[in-house]
Amino acid sequence: MPYGLSFYDESLGMQIEGSYTTDGKLIHAGFGTLGYKSAPIGHYGTFIDKAGNVELAKRLLSDLARAQSKRTNGH
Repeated sequence: MPYGLSFYDESLGMQIEGSYTTDGKLIHAGFGTLGYKSAPIGHYGTFIDKAGNVELAKRLLSDLARAQSKRTNGH
């Protein structure tokens, strides 16, 4: 079951919306216009609870938004 996320990314200066799922080993995060990205739990540190999963999903979504911004702006 996907969990929805909506947050403001200060470094990008934009609102990001997406969702994530987890199988206990990987976090899968994304949104249609951003694409999707997966990472093993613990990729950016040790995340073992729901709050940690949410933090990892936000980082993945921010990475996707940053990559999309670079493609859109041609950088």
